[in-house]
Amino acid sequence: MPIYEYVCPECKNRFELMRPRSEANLAALCPQCKSNSQRVISVFSHYSASAPDSPLKKMDERKGKMWQSQRKMEDDKIKNPDPLKKWREERQKTLGVGPEKWTEWAKEEKAKEQKKKDYGEGWLGREA
Repeated sequence: MPIYEYVCPECKNRFELMRPRSEANLAALCPQCKSNSQRVISVFSHYSASAPDSPLKKMDERKGKMWQSQRKMEDDKIKNPDPLKKWREERQKTLGVGPEKWTEWAKEEKAKEQKKKDYGEGWLGREA
């Protein structure tokens, strides 16, 4: 026989009864106040055992690791919003130039690479 769950409208007592299926929807007497109680849908959980190498278990582990790494990244952003600040300051102190000069240098290097592509390996970095 299945177990059904009931709630008393008077005293709000929640209780279970083992009854035949044919009597499942009938009102039941509350054990505390003896008033008619209505059946409610039970909240239950399920557990399924799976093999250690199950694809579902591995997927859950990956999702857990992904969540942890995203959480760590968010925490790091809060603690240190600009992780390259120290590096930029050291570089500026060493070279004596700021980020504007770095972008100019990067553009020059990109132009050299493009000329090497256009003119071939024989180009030595001189204008023709």
